[in-house]
Amino acid sequence: MDVTGGGDEVYYENAVWLTGAAGLLTAVPMTFLYGRDRKRRMEAGLVPQRGQGRLTVPEGIWIFFIGAALAQFMNFVMVFFSLLVESDYQENMAMMEEGKSLGVLIFWLGIAAPAAEEMIFRWVVYLRLRDMRGMVSAIVVSGLLFGIYHGNIVQAIYASVLGMAFAWLLEMTGNLLTSILLHAGANIWSLVYPDLVTWMIRSSHVALLIPMLAVLAAVLICGFRYFSAKGRHRGSRCI
Repeated sequence: MDVTGGGDEVYYENAVWLTGAAGLLTAVPMTFLYGRDRKRRMEAGLVPQRGQGRLTVPEGIWIFFIGAALAQFMNFVMVFFSLLVESDYQENMAMMEEGKSLGVLIFWLGIAAPAAEEMIFRWVVYLRLRDMRGMVSAIVVSGLLFGIYHGNIVQAIYASVLGMAFAWLLEMTGNLLTSILLHAGANIWSLVYPDLVTWMIRSSHVALLIPMLAVLAAVLICGFRYFSAKGRHRGSRCI
């Protein structure tokens, strides 16, 4: 911004791809750190020598939409408690997304950035805390850190709750892709949902909104029950 003299305008114009590019660069050291941590866990007997938990393609799709459902219903909770009424936050997001295609937003904010954030907050921070303090404390603390990282009260509350859910499901599945799929599902749904609702209103298909939300609720409830049972059945850490 100093070099170009563009100030905030330049920042918001480039914030999307800068966020994603920073995420891609972060993924390299985070992958190394996780690999080193896992080796130490195996040497200390904290996890067995076998690999991650198995995740089928249907389960992966299910997890993606659990992330979407979490984002959707957390938004409803935030609106209900009037926590989304924060003009600065909404204006900043609008400025970041202005002039960007949906495909660009999905790639940088829906895939690249979530992957890097999960490597940091779930693969490294959560799992290290779990080794030291146990699962419950690690879920809560890593979730709160994830919320604080977002830098404003709206996203801090929203991200803290989602971060705790992501860590818990990661533990239940025992597969690293779980948290990335959850986070990608949440971010992509948040990007797509406003346009989807706009289309429903303009094409007089608003009636589809209720069954769509009912399906998301079923995906969320059944998903938590299914993956909880899967985690209990496995009975041991594997990540």
